Amino acid sequence: MNSKADVIAISTERPAYPQDKSKWFGSVKSERLRLVFSFYSPDGNEIAMPIASMSGYLKRDFPYVDVMLEPVLILRDEEKYSPENYARMIQELQPDVIAFSVMSPHWYPMEPYFEAIKKLMPDLPIVIGGYQAMLSQQQTIDNPNVDYICVGDGEYAIGNVVQHLRGSKDGAADGMWEKLIDGSVHETEPHQIGDLAALPFPDYDVFAKEDGFNDVNSSIFGPKGKLVLPVMTGRGCPYRCTYCCNTPLLEGWKTKKTFLRKYDPEAMVDELIRLRDKYNVGYFEFWDELFLSNLKFVRAFFAIYKERIALPFSINSRVEVMNEEFCRTAAEAGCHTIWFGIESGDEKYRSQMLGRKMTNQQVIDAAANCKKAGINRLTFNIVGMPLETAENMRQTLELNRTIQPEHFFFFPYIPLRGTPLYETAKKEGLLLTNKKNLHYLSAANDKVFTQNMKECPELMTADEYNEICTEMLAFQEQNNRLSYSDDGSMETEKATVADKSFEFREDEPKVEPVVAEHSKGGLLKSVKNLFRS
Repeated sequence: MNSKADVIAISTERPAYPQDKSKWFGSVKSERLRLVFSFYSPDGNEIAMPIASMSGYLKRDFPYVDVMLEPVLILRDEEKYSPENYARMIQELQPDVIAFSVMSPHWYPMEPYFEAIKKLMPDLPIVIGGYQAMLSQQQTIDNPNVDYICVGDGEYAIGNVVQHLRGSKDGAADGMWEKLIDGSVHETEPHQIGDLAALPFPDYDVFAKEDGFNDVNSSIFGPKGKLVLPVMTGRGCPYRCTYCCNTPLLEGWKTKKTFLRKYDPEAMVDELIRLRDKYNVGYFEFWDELFLSNLKFVRAFFAIYKERIALPFSINSRVEVMNEEFCRTAAEAGCHTIWFGIESGDEKYRSQMLGRKMTNQQVIDAAANCKKAGINRLTFNIVGMPLETAENMRQTLELNRTIQPEHFFFFPYIPLRGTPLYETAKKEGLLLTNKKNLHYLSAANDKVFTQNMKECPELMTADEYNEICTEMLAFQEQNNRLSYSDDGSMETEKATVADKSFEFREDEPKVEPVVAEHSKGGLLKSVKNLFRS
């Protein structure tokens, strides 16, 4: 199953698997196997596409597996979803295995949950997947409560874990790293699924509750009163932004031509129709890393979508391709909002530090093309990045003031292991290894902004950072006018997004500011003038 040459890229020689050292091989003796999926939700969203895809695959190919979902919905009830109470909730489900999909910023908040589960259920294997396991392999497997980590695409890998636990297939759980009885780790190659047609479409039933989707928060940006369903037309992004998890994944992809994967347009539209009719969907959010990674697909898809579905939708895009023709075509197909990243308003910083080559004029033109076509604009912006100056941040705000997007969204930079920008921060001595408070979104609740790296007062003081973020928040509150009314009026509730601080278990240390002498010969020595444009 998992060795098909057209589906999984397999390479390198690995040591023979010491099956006698496995704690978990053949440990499940029951006829049926109970698997719980989980993820951490600090923003209130209750949909995780990787889990939907793995659930669909398990339900198709492993009918003896009972798939359950119990996410950590911290915004719903903080006490209910405390680590200890959550562990008791899992115990009541009597699972044979629990698998977490973990994003890198969620790793530290999730560690107490693994510990509580293991304390209560020492014989329950814990599997970790997602970007955290893929990009921070050693950190993840080193956690004493973790038994397996999924180091690539998860569908076939989770199926292999199922067979491994039942003892129905000799050898390692391919696509996973397993911690053995003696504390050693058996590593296998990451799976790279290049043919999405080999997989079923994602399973959304796993997210439904007793009353269907009536009480499921499926979107943080979508309209109220309609079921907003996130969907993906494919996987992969061809760009190498220095801050993005996709960049190291692309670099490690063995067959580059299969990294950008799309479903067949006709098949994708058929699936959207099925979802629309089954769940009474009123709005689709396309969560592709980049919806426009394949222009041939986009043209074909828009034409079919317009004719057969005609529901409003949102997409991720890049300003380089948002010309007048594209925006008009997207609007005619039903595009309500385009999300696009500006990240920094300083062209030099954006190009040289972030790997984003577009000009400010391209940003302005793309925003104008959207507005002319009647499409709302939602911009993503990052603040507090490595070696960013106060002037860089001010230019980010000014560029957004120029284009006046319907929704301005900004969030502090979070160093993600494996990315080039993380390595820059590490080289310059900017990383904080045990920061107590990590704001993932805009910190709008607290209205106090702190960077997620050491302060560089010669580039930007902590007071300057807080001051500019406060200005950004004021602009956000005054400017945001994203509306979802059918007639285009502004009478409906505006789009908002929740914010949650992540609490680290370690105390935040007293950190001395970084000054220029710290990094003689490095980027910091010359960055002061380079990015003050």
